Amino acid sequence: MRYQFGRIVSAAATVCALIALSACASGPTIITNAAPGFDVANFQTFGFMRPLSTDQGNVRTLISAHLIESTTRELETLGLRRVDDNPDLLVNFVVSTRETLQTRPSSSVSMHHGRGRYGTWGGYSWGMSTTEVVQRTEGTIGVDIIDPSAMSLVWEGAARGRVTDEVRRNVQPVVDRAIAEIFAQFP
Repeated sequence: MRYQFGRIVSAAATVCALIALSACASGPTIITNAAPGFDVANFQTFGFMRPLSTDQGNVRTLISAHLIESTTRELETLGLRRVDDNPDLLVNFVVSTRETLQTRPSSSVSMHHGRGRYGTWGGYSWGMSTTEVVQRTEGTIGVDIIDPSAMSLVWEGAARGRVTDEVRRNVQPVVDRAIAEIFAQFP
């Protein structure tokens, strides 16, 4: 019986490890939306809103600088040219975080053994069930592409994912990856 219990615990530990690894391997969730008829081939230049939504008043924030650098790289790779005056397209950003609480029951483990005389219960039993509460921070980076001649939003993309302490310590690579994944879906 001890051997079977050990196998159950070993299998449960393996499943937990695989879930943890798959969660780490997954990237952000990407969502995009384009205005009907939007074709990037009709545009040659881009610039950035002044001030950006991610700036603090007239002060350029570090996250704004990271977003500008990553977005410039992606849009120039797509054949657009950055200009400061009268761009064909304007870019703006939205960054937000929110705290979430998740509750989930943990795996229940129970073991029963034996029977008593005349169908009564005998032997031993063991059981365990707990509820786990996890607080997580979810972050969203949004990119808005605006046609200034029509003053209308023509494309938007967003990346949503978990914000960990590691992400907070290494913002630039995370921004680079998120912006690259957003613009991978640019028309």
